[in-house]
Amino acid sequence: MSGMSKNKRARFTAYFLIIFYSVGLVGLGLPSFRELFIGLMPLTLLLSMAILLLFHNRWRSTDGMVLLFIAITGYLIEVLGVITGHVFGSYWYGSALGLKAFDTPLIIGLNWAMLTYCAFAIMEPTRLFWPLKAIAGAFLMVAYDLVMEPAAPLLSMWDWHHWYIDGWIAPLRNYQAWFIISLVFLSGMHLARIRTGNRLAPWLFSIQMVFFLSLNILLRIT
Repeated sequence: MSGMSKNKRARFTAYFLIIFYSVGLVGLGLPSFRELFIGLMPLTLLLSMAILLLFHNRWRSTDGMVLLFIAITGYLIEVLGVITGHVFGSYWYGSALGLKAFDTPLIIGLNWAMLTYCAFAIMEPTRLFWPLKAIAGAFLMVAYDLVMEPAAPLLSMWDWHHWYIDGWIAPLRNYQAWFIISLVFLSGMHLARIRTGNRLAPWLFSIQMVFFLSLNILLRIT
């Protein structure tokens, strides 16, 4: 792909991700293959993040430090949430996201970094004042969580001790926390003057949104 323009490389990679996530969707939708594909979820997150960061425009040491800070802080907030039940609500993690420490999957911090990066990159080209970009990005993060939450307990990702409306929405506190945490992380990226120039980020974010929307339907009919 070295001879392609950045736009063409992003589109080519997006097509690969569409096929990749479509295969995962089919595998998770088939009861006989579901456990196998659930076990591949941590690797899917790692691969998605690695591919995403390949399209980062110009790496500075600050960029890596900010993303590492988001990943570690996101993980520690999740640990606090699991232990106390006072951040997102009372919940626990299943086995789907792999290795845990303090009853919290280590990879969940990477997920926070990936989603924050995508939301930031989506809003980056707009001409809004940066606080408005951060607010809009935080709403994008909440929208993502809204479509992911119904599928999570069905895939052994996590579950709530007090589930609302037959598993279709999580406690309101969860979405409030997502908005506040996302806003802080996104504001930090703006203050650090990160410039992603990442053409793949909108594709990956959209593909994952459609993936979870489709999964919500498939898991309830299979």
